[in-house]
Amino acid sequence: MARRTRTSTLSFVLALAAACLLAQWALTPLSAAFISPRAEQKSVEVPAVLGLLAALGTSLPAQASYNWVGPLTGSEICSTKPIVWLIYPLCDPVFLVSPIYLFPITLIAFGSLVTVLNLLIPATQPDEDLR
Repeated sequence: MARRTRTSTLSFVLALAAACLLAQWALTPLSAAFISPRAEQKSVEVPAVLGLLAALGTSLPAQASYNWVGPLTGSEICSTKPIVWLIYPLCDPVFLVSPIYLFPITLIAFGSLVTVLNLLIPATQPDEDLR
């Protein structure tokens, strides 16, 4: 008896799925009638290419023409790969304009400045009575 219940439930689910599929196919052209046709677009490639060229043009001179010399420029440690990834700004200062290297340096500088100010100025200490 339980097998017959599963069969009738399965056939009901399959019939419901088929009815939903037929309803969706039947109503698709009606829903497409409410979509306005696409208008011809003007060429947007030219402004996009100009923007791309402007962005590339400003980034190329950073590595093309600079005479910066870092404290470790030309040393052996600047050619050792795992270490040089951590100290690239000391080997080649052009990497200081890269956000990947500039953010940690800035974070350390501001963090140490805030810590020193908090230690030197007692007014920045939290009030113990409020704890």
